[in-house]
Amino acid sequence: DLIENVLSSYIGPRLILALVAILYGTNFPLGAIMNENLPASAATSSRMVLASIVLSPFLLQLKPSLRKQVLIGGAFVSLGYISQSIALIDTSPALVSFLGAAVVIVCPVLQWAVDKKPMSIKDAPQTWIAAFLCLSGVAALELFDTSESTFTLASASSSLGVGDALSLVQALGFGTGMFMSEKMMKEEPDQALQVTAGLVATTAFFAMLWCLADGWMREPGWESLGLPGLFLDPDMRVVASAVAWTGILSTSTNFFIEITALGRVPSAEASVILATEPLWASLFAALWFNEQFGTSDYIGGALMISACLVNTLKPSDINRLFSKQGKLP
Repeated sequence: DLIENVLSSYIGPRLILALVAILYGTNFPLGAIMNENLPASAATSSRMVLASIVLSPFLLQLKPSLRKQVLIGGAFVSLGYISQSIALIDTSPALVSFLGAAVVIVCPVLQWAVDKKPMSIKDAPQTWIAAFLCLSGVAALELFDTSESTFTLASASSSLGVGDALSLVQALGFGTGMFMSEKMMKEEPDQALQVTAGLVATTAFFAMLWCLADGWMREPGWESLGLPGLFLDPDMRVVASAVAWTGILSTSTNFFIEITALGRVPSAEASVILATEPLWASLFAALWFNEQFGTSDYIGGALMISACLVNTLKPSDINRLFSKQGKLP
């Protein structure tokens, strides 16, 4: 059929992942809206519970052989979503998105550590060049302040915050979840909806535990901060719309599409395509919040996107280029 023909082509699943990245880009500005009006745990829990309800018919159809992998993968996905939500409390949506692009490094590292794939500078030069560009981009974004005429390591280090660290933790969580999703889809390609349902349900469970530990459910009027009260309060319509969008479209639907495509595209390559998400998040943040960027932000963003592009090259392309210059054997 048409869908299978698209997925079986080379460009089809890659184009789908690019569209997924665009939709994921809406999570950052909408997440900021939710965090302005809700406790971070309430925003994440509402979004994930709603996504779980949408996917619940498929949860019981998950094959027993995948349950353990889904639980582990779901725990890492939970780490990604929860750290992202906390980071958005006091960190710019665009910056959280840019730092999350470090996922492009996580998947190749997991291939080396878990799958024992050869990852030396000769075997995978594009990975290490991409890692250097990515880390340089993080340094430009985080350590340089164009408002100051001088730069010192001490002053730069003082500008680092918890939100920045959590933005990088989200990359670890999402990258590991992506890596495990690829392996599950290779093992059981007909279980995309079931795997998605399991990962989202696990994330919703951890988010609910976070809510219970956060304390806001003991405050008066807490009912309007969670489901279903959030949708019944007229003063929370904008926030409820953001929860509905992120829960139904950019989480459950988008996650299913991503996992389906991961059955056709290696996670290392998929992470590069999905790392274009910061471009769209920055666009949405600029449109909704009128955010402005300094020179270091543009330089850092360009370096991180360059890392994504370099990682799409084949080792032979890099080896050929450097061999001509006598840089690689």
